[in-house]
Amino acid sequence: MSTLTLGKQSRITIGNRRKKKTSSFRTQKRSTLSNNTRKKPHRRLAGVGQFIFRSVMLMLTLSMVAVLGVGLLYGYRVLTTHPYFGLKEISVTGIDRLTRGDILKSADVALGLNCLDMNVGEVEQRLSANPWIETVTVRREFPDKLRIGVVEKVPAFWMRQGDGLYFADASGRVIAPMHPGEAASLPVLSVAEGLDEGPAVLRGILRKMAEKKTPFTQGQAAWIKLTSAHEMEIFLDGHADGNGLTVKLCTDQWETQLERLKVVWRDLLRRDEFKDAAIIAASGEKIWIKKREPSRG
Repeated sequence: MSTLTLGKQSRITIGNRRKKKTSSFRTQKRSTLSNNTRKKPHRRLAGVGQFIFRSVMLMLTLSMVAVLGVGLLYGYRVLTTHPYFGLKEISVTGIDRLTRGDILKSADVALGLNCLDMNVGEVEQRLSANPWIETVTVRREFPDKLRIGVVEKVPAFWMRQGDGLYFADASGRVIAPMHPGEAASLPVLSVAEGLDEGPAVLRGILRKMAEKKTPFTQGQAAWIKLTSAHEMEIFLDGHADGNGLTVKLCTDQWETQLERLKVVWRDLLRRDEFKDAAIIAASGEKIWIKKREPSRG
């Protein structure tokens, strides 16, 4: 009997402990739920307060940006219309063919124009569109000065295109049409299509002429041709009392041939036979001469 009693007491004791633990757990859970229920209204109120605060700060920031923007715009308008920044001096350098009036017209600038309101990049673009301008620089000097520096294109030839006559540079690139009243003593240039070495040959022969390393000058040349046979022909119309002389060089070795031609040229002058020459041509390493037909008297 005693053993059985101890067993029951043991089970009763264990059972009571479980009930106490379960009861304690439920009590804690109800306490936690109660606390959470109390905190939710406070959190909601805190969230609404933060939203209102952020909205107010955003509105204040936008208002300040708007006021600042209006102030800057007003200040810009005042500065770009104030006579203090009106142009009082415009200097133009580097012009020869073009006039100061041509430059100011192409640039679309004039005295009194607001220095701040002027777009220097646009002024340079307008000037660069002039066919006679190679390069240009435009610089402001605050508060009231504008500096324009121009490098003009230099005409070296006349070229025929259709029925018109055009100025061309040392590379044979067309610059602008020649207008009535424009005077210049330039050779007429003719270049065959597809002649890749053409620009380099033209620049080279003009450089030699300018350095006086040719027996003739650019002013003595009536026309220059670069043919499809890769030959350079130069006609000197003042030779032999206007009868003319044609000089022929190969475009691929013209510099070497020019040195040989100069030797023959001097020899013809020494023997007083130069006036009888109609053509002096280079072929490979040789120079040959075609004499003029005797005039019928």
